[in-house]
Amino acid sequence: MSNPGSAGEKIHPHPMFRHPTDILIWAVIAMQILIAIGAYAFLPPVVAIHWGLTGQANNYGPKWMATLLFPAMSIVVWLLGVRQVAGPRLSGRLQHITNAQVRSMLFVGIILFLLVIQIAGTARDLGMAIDLPFIVNLALAVLFIFFGNYMGKLRRNFWLGIRTPWTLASDFVWERTHRIGGWLFVAVGLLSIPLSFVSMFRLRVMLPLILLVVIFLFLYSYSCYRQQTQENHEPLSPPFDESNED
Repeated sequence: MSNPGSAGEKIHPHPMFRHPTDILIWAVIAMQILIAIGAYAFLPPVVAIHWGLTGQANNYGPKWMATLLFPAMSIVVWLLGVRQVAGPRLSGRLQHITNAQVRSMLFVGIILFLLVIQIAGTARDLGMAIDLPFIVNLALAVLFIFFGNYMGKLRRNFWLGIRTPWTLASDFVWERTHRIGGWLFVAVGLLSIPLSFVSMFRLRVMLPLILLVVIFLFLYSYSCYRQQTQENHEPLSPPFDESNED
């Protein structure tokens, strides 16, 4: 029995695919599941599930764990994206839409990265001669370049980006930190590509570079915040909190 005054109202189901990239994400997840199903019968009962920096396996598990691991991680990534859409905002509607578009692209990058690692790891478990550390380092380098190109487009939010107390407190600090952060991410990725071909460097150099970038951006955001509070700089773009309508 309908409520009074509800005649003519339409109830729209909650869309599973909020953005066109969600279709791509689920296509990749479906591919991961097919790879897992197809490879399962040919895998040995126990396979490597973790490797050290030298590429030597240092942890093993049952093959069902290895086959489910990457599709499960991709589904978790997608669910995190759904949670972010429903979460609280620091920005107005237009900036929220921009963040949704950037977020979708970043998640596509992460899931494609997981697909590449799954294919390489499965091939190695099947006995193929795969240089897994090379593939991981190269794929990670490309992922950092990809992230760097989108970093400057992110608007202030609780979920994605360089979230320090000072970037979350100021649009000026957020934008400056993410601009230079994007350049540094691209630089780390470009430097890591040739390092991928030198086995003695690879992640041994890339991981310290990432740590240095993280430390620098933390300190840089604090420096920008002090600069803004002392010199009263105007934000680089209009405040994102002006409009909160949905």
